[in-house]
Amino acid sequence: MSQIEAWTATKLVHWISNDSKKRGLSPPHRLEAELLVANALNISRLDIYLLHDKPCSTNERSAVRNLYKRRIQGEPIAYILGESDFWTLNLNVGAGVLIPRQDTETLVEVAIDKISSVFQSESPVTILELGTGSGAIPLALCHECKNLEIVTTDISIEAMAFARQNFNKYDSIIAGRQNLIHPVICDKFEGILAKHQFDIIISNPPYIATEELEILQIEVKDWEPELAFQAQNSGLSFYEYFNSLAHLYLKPEGYLIFEHGYSQTQAIKSLFNNKLTFQSSHKDLCHNDRVMVFQNTRYHESSKI
Repeated sequence: MSQIEAWTATKLVHWISNDSKKRGLSPPHRLEAELLVANALNISRLDIYLLHDKPCSTNERSAVRNLYKRRIQGEPIAYILGESDFWTLNLNVGAGVLIPRQDTETLVEVAIDKISSVFQSESPVTILELGTGSGAIPLALCHECKNLEIVTTDISIEAMAFARQNFNKYDSIIAGRQNLIHPVICDKFEGILAKHQFDIIISNPPYIATEELEILQIEVKDWEPELAFQAQNSGLSFYEYFNSLAHLYLKPEGYLIFEHGYSQTQAIKSLFNNKLTFQSSHKDLCHNDRVMVFQNTRYHESSKI
């Protein structure tokens, strides 16, 4: 009688990878399979292959199966693992917070370039971030730059809880580079006094139009917080808001830097009047328009609240 082949970690990875393809789950299938198996077995991805001939116990197979059931239901891999990589950071994430995307690293790159090339004094560079989510953007900035003072906001209590976890997780980097982060729960500018003007306002705001929601991947539309990615007025409502008020919160010559949808460049430009001046547009790694920079070059004292 032939012996039944044992279920090893490598065999589990192979089976999950093939099954997820058949089910039409989002790629990368093998990477996700490795992450699920490694997490369930509490081993590294390398150990999966170093221990290629070690049979898994019944409890281990059950742990893998339970995680994969969650993935089959559409739950994002980052929520299942409780973490997501962004920049050089590993961030805590879960239900109630937007999972940081690689596209947003373009926003970070543009901001870092502006900080390093424009602000040369010994005074702290003051930054206001609207919609911090997991805290990915301020943490990436603090990882690369020194002497920043960042006020970071979000309307979501759940999201801010994850951001605070991540700020605590990387406190040594924040403090070690003489940076400060002040988390504030508020809606856009409503919790910020206009007399506190900033060198930079930065944001990855919601910009998915309501009519586009149905074409989103199930991982996004059914699991991630709609408040963090959906916007009214064809996805432009936050940019209309920035045009109306951002100049009040910027220092003279200060910068507004934000992420946007790849097809929104011209529509956004047409929204902005003479309160802020368009400076530049930047593409992401897929060569899509992704980030715009405006400057407060037409500042007037009378514009203060």
